[in-house]
Amino acid sequence: MDLQMKELIKQTLSGNEEAFAKIIDRYKGYIFAVILNFIKEHDEAENIAQEVFLQIYISLPEYKTQNFKGWIGKIAANKAIDWKRKKIFVVRFYENSKNNLHRF
Repeated sequence: MDLQMKELIKQTLSGNEEAFAKIIDRYKGYIFAVILNFIKEHDEAENIAQEVFLQIYISLPEYKTQNFKGWIGKIAANKAIDWKRKKIFVVRFYENSKNNLHRF
């Protein structure tokens, strides 16, 4: 991680919203690409990307000095996987509910 990135993280942790906006600008393409590996729906990927950046912001105080790009990539992948699991659950629940309604 370069010095500029370390400074942006430090400023973000101090409450500087502009610093976090710079982090978003720097990594939004990367985050979107990671999500699109799991989710092929463009609109949903954008929603998940927003969730990812919110999670990054919330988790930033816990960030250590490991690879920042890898760290945020893991957050993005986990959010995408969670979304996919929820979608599968909702579809199955809906199908089961639909099938059970036909019994009456």
